[in-house]
Amino acid sequence: MTATNCPYTEIPKYTCRRATTPPRLDGNLDKPFWQDIERTPSFSDMASGARAHFDTRAALQWDDDGLYAAFWVSDPDVWTLNTERIMMGWQENGIVICVAFPGAVYELGVSPSGKTEPLTMVWKDAYVHGSHYDVPQFNLARLRPFVLGEDHKTDHARGPRWGFERWDLPGVRVAVQVDGTLNDRHVIDRGWSAEIALPWTGMKLLDDRGILPPRNGTELRVELARREVVEGPFSNATALWTWARHGSADLHIPECYPVVRLGGETQLT
Repeated sequence: MTATNCPYTEIPKYTCRRATTPPRLDGNLDKPFWQDIERTPSFSDMASGARAHFDTRAALQWDDDGLYAAFWVSDPDVWTLNTERIMMGWQENGIVICVAFPGAVYELGVSPSGKTEPLTMVWKDAYVHGSHYDVPQFNLARLRPFVLGEDHKTDHARGPRWGFERWDLPGVRVAVQVDGTLNDRHVIDRGWSAEIALPWTGMKLLDDRGILPPRNGTELRVELARREVVEGPFSNATALWTWARHGSADLHIPECYPVVRLGGETQLT
């Protein structure tokens, strides 16, 4: 299966419930805000769909201010490497949320320590003079993006993308809570949890469809993932588990992202 031949019949659809109260982000997912909100199935290997060896699930809500994501991460050894992103690479235990628009994808990684690593990718064919992305916030000379498809290989048929590592979505909020002892390798932990708030006002900078602010029935493409560093005798490898099966090892194929419909009861199909 090539990177752009997504198994569309396998793409999940999720109806995202509208929140009835304002969120209080603290990383605690036992509070009423997340009670009775249906979770995704357990994440699996994004290429093969094989079951991951640790359980990870997530849920979404929304209101007039933004989109909210919760992650339940099972892990008997919660630890971090405290690494920095190098272009597309971030070798770190963490969770990831990606939101796609026709011309761009916003990705945010969060580690168990609460450290965040943003990445915004804008298709070169969408970044033309006078376009939605031809604005000071995405000034090429100032932000110096790398080029996905030139600096970093990709086999996506649409071609290259600008990769902005020095731009983050305005107003993003993140909270993490560890059920155990972070970075104590001698203690058996239960796992960790994370909450993310993505404001519509910030996402509007990426919205070349003109669908924001949203209303009941608005559809988004959202991928949720987990990176897990697997330690070996001589080197480490990084596993990538996702909500949706992509049929390849490339997280940045937006046509494979699940469809999230805003409004109504939460349902999974």
